Amino acid sequence: MIQNITGVVFIIFHIICCVLVWTGINSHLLKVKRYLILPVIFVPVWGMICVLLLHFQIFFHQDKKREIGIEKMKINEEIYRSIIAPKEESDRNIVPLEEVLLIDEAAMRRDLIMNVLNDDPENYIDMLKQARMNDDVEVVHYSITGMVELSKEYESRLQKIEYRYAKEPENQQLISEYCDFLQEYLSQGLLEGQMELVQRNQYIKLLKKKLKFKEDLHTYVCLTENQMQMKEYEQVLKSLERMDKKWHRNEEYWILRIRYYVELKQGKELKETLEQIQQEHIYLSAKGKEALAFWQE
Repeated sequence: MIQNITGVVFIIFHIICCVLVWTGINSHLLKVKRYLILPVIFVPVWGMICVLLLHFQIFFHQDKKREIGIEKMKINEEIYRSIIAPKEESDRNIVPLEEVLLIDEAAMRRDLIMNVLNDDPENYIDMLKQARMNDDVEVVHYSITGMVELSKEYESRLQKIEYRYAKEPENQQLISEYCDFLQEYLSQGLLEGQMELVQRNQYIKLLKKKLKFKEDLHTYVCLTENQMQMKEYEQVLKSLERMDKKWHRNEEYWILRIRYYVELKQGKELKETLEQIQQEHIYLSAKGKEALAFWQE
């Protein structure tokens, strides 16, 4: 009887601890990730102790950073500025990502990754990918954790929009929203292999469906770019022909056409297209000229 009562008390105590830890994580009193609630739930006592130890380690580490002094803060600030330096600044003021991750001071590399994770990881996906190959075990751990968290967020958003689309497959606004989401998701490079192929095929279907309601240049550009990614060159040619009829003088059409000839290594057609751009005085913006120069190389 006493053992049963003890067991019930222990379970109630464990549930209260789980609720307190979850509340602390959601309110940011505990400076740990949400997924760490799992060891608290499934590993009674020790799971909570580990989470609390991790919290205090992060907490005191942050306090230590604030006490390091003005010189260390200036160094860190310069590194962060160099990473996110605006394009109009001279290239010589930008520190390449590889150099930042190869800094001799381990604490500085770890601070950099932690700041990225606490700021907005979506803006630094390329950095997190490269950080996974770093020699520092902690840097690798933090970067992989960040990538996993991002993948979970995108998967959650994907499931929600798929559920809505299944209910309203002809909703034009929802189709447009679905297309925008897939464009964002695919551009992040989080999907690989078969999963990427599945989502790209779905993206193509949705773009074609969207074009049935209304033809616009942006949708055709997205469709053509994605068809190129899938190596569907016959479909690419059909999309380019449609774009030629409706937006002949638009630079995006010409850039895609040049890219098409480059990928197929059709030198004669590429040369004729470049001459046609000059003869017809097709206007190219600075961005268009930059893209043109890239594909000409």
